[in-house]
Amino acid sequence: MKAFLADQSEDKRDRLVDRLLDRPEYAGYWSNQWGDLLRVQRHGQNTLKAGTFAFTGWLHDAFAQNMPYDQFVRAILTAQGESAECPPTNWYRWVRNTVAMVNDSSELFLGLRLSCANCHNHPYERITQDDYWGYGAFFARVSVKRGLGDEQAIVVKKDGAVNQPRTGQTMKPKALNGPEYDYVRGEDPRQKLADWMADPKNPYFAKAIANRTWAHYMGVGLVEAVDDMRVTNPPSNPQLLDALAKEMINYHFDLKHLMSVIMKSRTYSLSSTPTEQNKTDRQNYARYTPKRLSAQALLDAVDQVTGSESKFEGLPLGTRAIDLPDEAVPSYFLTVFGRSMRETACECERSYAPNLSQVLDLMNSPELQNKIADKKGRLNQLLDAKKSDEEILADFYLSAFGRNPRPDEMKDALAMVAGAKDRRASLEDFEWMFLNAKEFLFNH
Repeated sequence: MKAFLADQSEDKRDRLVDRLLDRPEYAGYWSNQWGDLLRVQRHGQNTLKAGTFAFTGWLHDAFAQNMPYDQFVRAILTAQGESAECPPTNWYRWVRNTVAMVNDSSELFLGLRLSCANCHNHPYERITQDDYWGYGAFFARVSVKRGLGDEQAIVVKKDGAVNQPRTGQTMKPKALNGPEYDYVRGEDPRQKLADWMADPKNPYFAKAIANRTWAHYMGVGLVEAVDDMRVTNPPSNPQLLDALAKEMINYHFDLKHLMSVIMKSRTYSLSSTPTEQNKTDRQNYARYTPKRLSAQALLDAVDQVTGSESKFEGLPLGTRAIDLPDEAVPSYFLTVFGRSMRETACECERSYAPNLSQVLDLMNSPELQNKIADKKGRLNQLLDAKKSDEEILADFYLSAFGRNPRPDEMKDALAMVAGAKDRRASLEDFEWMFLNAKEFLFNH
């Protein structure tokens, strides 16, 4: 951080973005984010550990290797085999029937909510019940069988079809507003679905991931919600969404490239401080929209600032919250700060909303106090190194806020520490204050 602040070159932000995308935490963070959406969970059942841990590991490797997004989606949609041996099959553990497969896959990968068309033509969109079950026919031959122990196996039957429930008509696999395919004995229709998903002519796929990624970094999607991209819910900036989708296609669905484009943009670098001109803006990105850190990112940030390491049940000391294998690892902090329990494919299950429990936990929790007072923590290391009050406070500002203190801030802080009866206790109070500050809790 000191090197970045001291760097006077014009491209220092761009180079920092490149370094951050290459850090190992990138894979942990994004495997955690997608673990929420893909329902990597076991409901506390230890017998399902092998499958969920394997799926988390596969997600981590996929992001570490920067697997192209179209290949990532294909691996999940077309997965078959034992859940521990072919980790993406674990998606089908909680997505077990045609309706669930249609609803989850369309929301996740196409940005479309199709559930209304399950039993009737969509009231507001050009999606009929026939469209719904034609899409469902891609999953007609998927079967779930008992695997080793309590694990499961996904098999693909040689034959199989779905019928439209209202008319009883056997439906051929049909892409939404796209081609229709014949059933072929011995073939897996899901392969055709994956082919269509990645087709540059697909009007949904590239736009859906472009919008989802933009929303993650900017706090607000070009289409809100990110899984509700319909004609009657148009993007706030259609040209920008088209450009981002085209970028994905032209760069072979390289997610890191898309993230780099967004983070290096002038729009992303704007301050969140409102002005008279932009204080009422809600959709044009005239200023940055503040967003609280996710539960896992916040706990990891607390550990980084305090220099303390969290201990999670059954995992090594120092395991980062973003690297937890599933939702069943107990943590009061993560629960209070809104981690997803992975019951749905909706981004909304991960909560960023403030509540009284969060305030009380940050103010009074023994866990936080113990991290601040940790003998191996940041403050004790600074004290053992005989650092001055000014050096310690400057270190707090850099680690918590990513900036140097203003002269007036440092003057006031030094006066408070100098006037305290107990120097260590006063510095602990300052560290506690940093961890409770909005500047620490929010991206801004």
